[in-house]
Amino acid sequence: MKGKRFFSPILGIVIVALLCPLFVSMPSQLTLAQESAIQLWIGKKDISINGQSQTMDVAPFIQNGRTLVPVRFVSEALGAKVDWIDADKEIVIVLGAKVVGLWIGKDTATVNGVESKLEAPPLIQDSRTFVPLRFVSEALGAKVDWLQEKSQVTIAYSAPVVIRPTTTDTVWRYVVIGDWLPGDFYQFLAADLEKDLGVKIEVIDRTVGGLMESGYLLEKVKTSTSWRADLATAEIITFQAYPLPYLGWYLINGPGTGPDHDKDFSDATFAKYETEMGLIADEILALRKGKPTLLRTQGFFCPLYSQYAQWGILDELIPIWERFDAILAQVAIEHGFKAADIYSVFNGANHREDPRDKGLISGDGEHPSAEGRIMIADIFRRLGYEFIVP
Repeated sequence: MKGKRFFSPILGIVIVALLCPLFVSMPSQLTLAQESAIQLWIGKKDISINGQSQTMDVAPFIQNGRTLVPVRFVSEALGAKVDWIDADKEIVIVLGAKVVGLWIGKDTATVNGVESKLEAPPLIQDSRTFVPLRFVSEALGAKVDWLQEKSQVTIAYSAPVVIRPTTTDTVWRYVVIGDWLPGDFYQFLAADLEKDLGVKIEVIDRTVGGLMESGYLLEKVKTSTSWRADLATAEIITFQAYPLPYLGWYLINGPGTGPDHDKDFSDATFAKYETEMGLIADEILALRKGKPTLLRTQGFFCPLYSQYAQWGILDELIPIWERFDAILAQVAIEHGFKAADIYSVFNGANHREDPRDKGLISGDGEHPSAEGRIMIADIFRRLGYEFIVP
């Protein structure tokens, strides 16, 4: 099921432990991709790729001092995959560990989840999509040279050494543990991974309802034989958990949904949550020891924004969500992986937008809609495929 594509917090943390399946038959964890040399000329359809002459169906051109090139032809000449998402007029370019996102007419782009400003936005001309050459090439790790007298552009690409798994398996296990509140976003993420990485993803869903708290999840990760076996053998792992048994209910569902004594926003609560989430990450990394792993975190968002405003508790809760988000970001930094800023997409940069107005929350008022779940999957994809070995 595919629909409108977006980015994506919901209370909790998601860690994606992902082993890249590209070049799965290689015997070593380190491989060096081939080099590429491309030459093209402004106003001409001729292009040279590693010394071989070819012809593009449209020619590059200069607009406002910036060179624009047909995205698919040039990107695929570098070995990249190009995906067009029509609903958002978005171009997604995947090359090795890099994922670049651009939008028609927009002067911003993302490179592995980091936003950058464009001096020339992508555009459609002659039924072809054109993108700024230098930005895209350098975002993918290539070097661009300009020879004025010949109106010639040279692109040189030498892929960096990358970590690859030693296995020859073409099916990867994806284990999901924690609370079910984010819904089945992992199905959309699995589809993206299959498309980008070229393997079959087997999803093992161990999520439960009830806003699982971090202490309980930590206990399961430390003591459950079946959970530990799954985590040790899974190429992809995501988890999320909430602070205190009922604090998650208060933050998600509002007042009156948990015991009053668990409405505890003290420094001790934040410290306990940070410790437990860090220990969960430690346990997973220990189980994945020696195996190339990609980690991702998913933070918080506010599903019932309008109700919280009506109840007069919104100004109280926004700093709480932001503080828990900051904890998750810090856990990610300390363990060497990236954090996805979902809160700023669901609830806006100022955290004062209702995600239901954007169609991101389902009819039950708290779980992500199909569009919301696709958004969560997309943010992980855009963070790229960089790996660490615990």
